[in-house]
Amino acid sequence: MANSVVNAREAAKKYLSSHNIPQMFESLISCLMLERPDDPVQFIEKKMTEIRHVGLENVNWETFVRPLHPYRDPVRLAHVRDGSKYDKEREVDEEVELSREKSNYEPDVFKLTEAQ
Repeated sequence: MANSVVNAREAAKKYLSSHNIPQMFESLISCLMLERPDDPVQFIEKKMTEIRHVGLENVNWETFVRPLHPYRDPVRLAHVRDGSKYDKEREVDEEVELSREKSNYEPDVFKLTEAQ
């Protein structure tokens, strides 16, 4: 009997893990703790829509709080150079942007035309 309980527990853990459920709840709780919305149910519903959009496999504990981190403040990133890991992230982002600018890539532009 004890063996079947252990197997059921392991199967449940495997199911939750394979569907990234712990990461989803970690991201929701992290965001709730920081933002403290007046209507947490509506807030969670909104975040669940965002999770569907980005894909559950791309969600981790900082998915919704990453932009709120003080080191990621756009003003700070533009003006402060302190050798932190966030400076390195900014440098990588700038390199990616420069490589895009240097490429000859031109996106297709959707044009509206009138039916004749």
